[in-house]
Amino acid sequence: MIAAGEVVFGTESMGWRAGAAVTGTATVMLLAVIIQLLFASPIWTFTGGLLLATESLNLVQSRTGTLDIFVAFWVVLVFVFLLLDRRWIEDRTPTPPTEGDVGGEAPGKRKPRLPSPLWRPYRFAAGAAGGAAMATKWAGLTAFVTAIVLGFLWEVMRRKRFGVRSPVTTTITTEGFGFVLALLVTPAVVYFATYIPWFLHFGWDLQRWAEMQGKAARFHADLKPLNEQGQPWHAYFSPAWKWIFLGRPIYYYGAFSSDGVRQVIYAQGNPAIFWGSLIAIPYVAYAWWRKHDWRAGFIIVTIVGLYLPWFLVSRPQFLFYATPITPFFVLACVYALRDLSEMHVAGSRSRPYLPLVVGFVAASVILFIWFWPILTAAPLTEAEFKLRVWFTSWA
Repeated sequence: MIAAGEVVFGTESMGWRAGAAVTGTATVMLLAVIIQLLFASPIWTFTGGLLLATESLNLVQSRTGTLDIFVAFWVVLVFVFLLLDRRWIEDRTPTPPTEGDVGGEAPGKRKPRLPSPLWRPYRFAAGAAGGAAMATKWAGLTAFVTAIVLGFLWEVMRRKRFGVRSPVTTTITTEGFGFVLALLVTPAVVYFATYIPWFLHFGWDLQRWAEMQGKAARFHADLKPLNEQGQPWHAYFSPAWKWIFLGRPIYYYGAFSSDGVRQVIYAQGNPAIFWGSLIAIPYVAYAWWRKHDWRAGFIIVTIVGLYLPWFLVSRPQFLFYATPITPFFVLACVYALRDLSEMHVAGSRSRPYLPLVVGFVAASVILFIWFWPILTAAPLTEAEFKLRVWFTSWA
């Protein structure tokens, strides 16, 4: 995907960044598709797209020739296809039989059957996108594992609504082979296919290929955050628990002129989105428990599936690893904002919290504009720069 930009614009800065810019823009569009599929509301689709388009970390990664924005694209695409698959199979699922129908069908009338086709095109597409995510970076593994969990839960609930006895067991027996083909075999095939140029260059030596995979795994396993003196060997390490707090942005570029003007690029999240998620995520979890809203469950399972595994990783970590998670932080904020905007005071049709919702979106855009100079290496005086460094850990 980076090479495609180089084919068009050459092997200079424009060339290796063009693919990232196109991909980052496409990721915004894909998140908007997810929101439309969930809420069928143009205003919230626009709001979610606007929030991700003005999310600082996504902007920086979309202007940089590194891999994480490409992972984000494929990860979001996995869940676009998964939602389309849910809609596809729900449209083909008949109305569940009622108790009065049992044993009382008219002569010649068949009981409705629950469809469980092996060929579900969107599920296979989700698997292919998951394979592409993992082929870009092994962190993409979390996406199709999460897709398996979500798909399984949805199938169990579909059978439960239909009145199937033992819905968990039935899901395993009827959907197991389909899940293996679509969400295990298909990602593996796509992952392997991305190495075809390698095989064409080095020959079809599967043992050598497998040894290379093992060496890559050992490289990551052996990376240590501290040197022999017990000090971090990189100044911008940031463990996963700090990401949502924006504990340690990453310094990508810096230039200083003799007249005191500096230009910097920080890979840093939008405080409104990241800190807003600290409230939005627990609220969405509560909504899932309180209202049994499958959409809230989708958001929570996705965030947990993409974020929580990083807490178990021992290798050194950086804030930009959160790039594929940020669209789902935005999604949690959209869910909470939507509910907040629709709340009424008892006995009144007024929506008193609507100004707060508008204010949050406005604050997110304003913060994006405020931090724009340190996201894009715009010239700043020392005083202007310090106004944008809110904490010592941001320096």
